[in-house]
Amino acid sequence: MIQNKKPINILFFGPSGSGKGTQAEMLAKKYNLQRLQSGAILRKWAIEKTEFGKKVQAAMNEGFVPSEWIFQMTEEEFSKVDENQGLMLENFSRMLPEIKNLYKVLSNLDRKLDYIFLIDIGDEEAIKRMLSRGTCEKCEKVVVLGEGVDKLVCPDCSGMIRRRKDENIESINKRLKDYHSKTSEVLDYVRNNDKLIEINGNQSIDNVFHDIISYIKVDK
Repeated sequence: MIQNKKPINILFFGPSGSGKGTQAEMLAKKYNLQRLQSGAILRKWAIEKTEFGKKVQAAMNEGFVPSEWIFQMTEEEFSKVDENQGLMLENFSRMLPEIKNLYKVLSNLDRKLDYIFLIDIGDEEAIKRMLSRGTCEKCEKVVVLGEGVDKLVCPDCSGMIRRRKDENIESINKRLKDYHSKTSEVLDYVRNNDKLIEINGNQSIDNVFHDIISYIKVDK
């Protein structure tokens, strides 16, 4: 385990299929980071048998969770992480209010984003990757399924890996359109207020990882 005098906090941007989840997993292991995903946090709170949990579940079913609720859940989950451990953050900033919320939460906890990466790939490559992958129903690990294969057993948790029902051409095109229209404003905000490091995602997993860690400097 790597011990750093100062924990690092990393945020990833990238369209679906860019491989940011795979890179986040690898970075979390290399630098002993707590990996946090916005969707996982929402689902965790939604299954809580509390009044607030029921409200979150109802809001998720309707497709809109108020930003102040997200702020509350995010701050509480972040506060549970040991102050000496860094964070690996995914999918917290798809819209402008979310990135502003993230900066506020981190500031309240006396943390800052040390590295913000954008893994950039073209839409054609993103579509190709999404059509060939499956997701574990338990741990949400993403793997590439072979041609004609619709399900596998997850090597990490033994859950079932299946093709997502929403990963068809129509749904994928809509997700990419939403990503470009909403995230462009977020990326502009980051460029104006912080440093955004752009990584060519049209490479092998190992080459993308090498490019990313070449930017990361840690205190020994």
